[in-house]
Amino acid sequence: MRRTVAVLVVSGTLLAACTPSADDRVIVAAGTTVVDSGLIDAIVDEYIATGGDGSISVIGLSTQQVLAYGGAGNADVTITHDRAALDTFLEANTDSIAFPLFSSRFVLVGPPDTSFSDMSAPGVLRGVAAQGLPFVSRDDGSGTYTRERALWASIGVDPRGADWYIRTGTGMGATLQVASARAAVTLAEIGVFLTARDQLDLKEIGEEGDTLENPYDVAVVAPDDAPLAVTFVTWLISDAGGAAIESANDSIFGSQVYRLP
Repeated sequence: MRRTVAVLVVSGTLLAACTPSADDRVIVAAGTTVVDSGLIDAIVDEYIATGGDGSISVIGLSTQQVLAYGGAGNADVTITHDRAALDTFLEANTDSIAFPLFSSRFVLVGPPDTSFSDMSAPGVLRGVAAQGLPFVSRDDGSGTYTRERALWASIGVDPRGADWYIRTGTGMGATLQVASARAAVTLAEIGVFLTARDQLDLKEIGEEGDTLENPYDVAVVAPDDAPLAVTFVTWLISDAGGAAIESANDSIFGSQVYRLP
């Protein structure tokens, strides 16, 4: 019910502000987590199949790059999972408007024989640092990297410069491949890990907890200039969009990995 009420408010606020545009293409810049997992493509396919207006082009980038694209006018819609970075973006781009979209979680993954006495996320990282085990970091300005840095800071460890700390500077899928090849631990977004798990020599380690929750937000960058982007986002956060998100989860994962707010 809360989702339906939000849509009514959004529709009244955003759609009334829009003016016609000759451009029928909507550029969606999204974190590589939701692109590599296949989720966004599945949702867009459902939007188009049910009569959605315009052509949707999805670009997978780190959160830092996504917001840079939006700020430069190169994306109409952003999907990110670093609220602090998004808030900074919204302060600088006052016409933009954002909404909660869904939430997944982060997991620590490592080689099949990985085990620690303390399997909490901080405990796993303490064990990695104490034993000098290989750890692969995205180090790419992503929401995943932001959360990783926060986890290291929570235990008072700065791994940068350590010979066991491997930086990829790339997306989630590629980073998981490096971790598998190097028999290393890494912080992963659960959707991408589940999608790629059969091709990886990695297992989920550690315990679930609030510190590993991973909420996503969707934003329309310039609603006055992008009516089709507004139409897409209004659908995305509506009951119909929510049903498409749930259907995509069932199709890809067999369960609700990306949960509605």
